[in-house]
Order: sequence, then C-alpha cells, then structure tokens
Amino acid sequence: MQPLPLSPLLAGLCNGFLASYWEIWAHHLISFLTSSFVAQIECLVFCFIRKHQSIAKLSYRHVITDIWYVFGTIIAVFLPIFIGLLFNQSGMRREEQMDYVRDNLPQYKSGFESLQNFVIYSANPCLIAMLGITFTGGLLCGALFILLTLDMLKMLKEIQRKVSVVNFRRYKIAVTSLLAQFLSSFLLSVPLFFFLVLAASQIENSNGTAKFLVSIMPFYSPVNALVLVFTTPPYRNFVLR
Repeated sequence: MQPLPLSPLLAGLCNGFLASYWEIWAHHLISFLTSSFVAQIECLVFCFIRKHQSIAKLSYRHVITDIWYVFGTIIAVFLPIFIGLLFNQSGMRREEQMDYVRDNLPQYKSGFESLQNFVIYSANPCLIAMLGITFTGGLLCGALFILLTLDMLKMLKEIQRKVSVVNFRRYKIAVTSLLAQFLSSFLLSVPLFFFLVLAASQIENSNGTAKFLVSIMPFYSPVNALVLVFTTPPYRNFVLR
C-alpha cells in the first residue's frame, strides 16, 4: 500500500493490493497509515521510558509510579484509534469530490475523471484538530526524547561504579540503539512535515517535489530495521555469523 500525492491539491490516491483489488477507498487507507505512524512513535517512546526506568531504579532518581504507567498505557492504546477516527471524519465525502473539482478546480477536472480511487481534503474542524494534535504530540515526543536521553546519560555516569562492567556496557549499548532508532525516525517525520507544508501552500507544479518527499518515507522501516540489527550485539552477531 503506497500513498501518492496529487499536488498542488491536498489530495492523494493509493496504489497496492488493498486499493486496486479490494477497492478500499484511499481515504480509509491513509487514515490507517496515519494511525500506524502514531503507534510507531508511541512504541519508540515506550522503549525510551522502559530503558530510562531500568536505569532510574539503579540510581534511585526519577522513578515513575505504577499509576503513571497505567495512565500512559491507556493513552497509548486509545490515541492512535482516536487520531485514525478523527482523520477518517476529516475527508470529503466520496460522492462530493468531483462536484468540488468542477466548482473550484475545473482545470483539474479531466485529470481526476481518469482516477478511480482518490481522496480530496479541504480545511475543516476535524482536519485542523487532527493536524494540531499530531503536531503538538510530535513536539512533545521530541522534547521527551531529548530530556530522557540527557537524563539517561547523566544517570549512566552515576551508576558506572554500582554495576558490573558487563551490565554497564549493556545499558550503554541499549541507550545508543534507542538514540539511533530515534534519529532514523526523522526519515519519516521530516519528509512528512515538509509534505504537509507543501500541500497546505498549494504551490503550482509541486507534484514532483511532493512525490519525492513521499518516496523517502518508506525507507524508514528498512533503515530502522538495519539500525536495530547493527546497534544490538545479539542481532548483529546473528546476522554476521
């Protein structure tokens, strides 16, 4: 399943088995991809917090109580679902799309008539709310990553004499791996941010740039897998043996 932009409009279509053979509407597929992206970032945040807490319990600093774990888990479970449902409500009705093109963008009418499975978005409260929540959440996650990383590095220095050399090396490798995975997430988040800016500005002849930005995003999964393998000794040894 691969989403493709239809710039300069805030619109797109999907290629792949689900779109072509099952004929699932592109809007539903893009909503699912959005929820999946949110869930991936949440999983990375959860890994950071777990590792932070394992180090915090050794240094007896910044230990989170169980109630915060429960609260965070509830939010983590329901937030991707909420974002997906909110985004699903932000799209234009399928039967209204061609009317919108004819009334507002007649120069693109012939192009859209040749497409079978596409979606057009226009500014509405649901779309603005969804973008606002995801943008705010992204900033909070970025700030949380930075704060947790700085705190973990500080605590590693404190526990260096409290644990064995082997355990200290294991903690250090785990933190390095998480940092590398965090940096690899920029392959998804940065192109997505610039794509949304480009789509919102509706610049003429921007379809090539939009497609280039979208083409970068799928590299996140294989790059993240490679980072995980080569920054984790057991996985690296298994692959290289």
